Amino acid sequence: MRSIIVDDDEMGRMMLATLLEEFGPCDQAENGLAALDLVDRAAAAGSPYDLICLDIVMPVMDGTEALRQIRERDQQRGNRTRVFMISACNSPQDIENAFFEGDCDDYVVKPFRRDAVTQMLTRYKLI
Repeated sequence: MRSIIVDDDEMGRMMLATLLEEFGPCDQAENGLAALDLVDRAAAAGSPYDLICLDIVMPVMDGTEALRQIRERDQQRGNRTRVFMISACNSPQDIENAFFEGDCDDYVVKPFRRDAVTQMLTRYKLI
């Protein structure tokens, strides 16, 4: 499984990367704009990401806008990348917005639980 974590919090990225690296290469970006560059480069190289973990609140480009652009790229390429939104916000409205407006596949609440993330990866057949 090839993944990328997009989060402006370095410690949060590193903690999640420690888990995801057990299952394959894991890149990191600190905002949505940097992530889109990595997503495009990975696709051009013929090795697109299997999973993108996006924080919602970030500088430069937030996760919601990055997800919108990822889904546009998915349509152009004829695929659908698994995207988990990551946020400390766990209100029903935040979660609803991520699923219905953002079209994410799942939602991880910070601080995340290792077993919960592993179960998600299994459910989506990523591991």
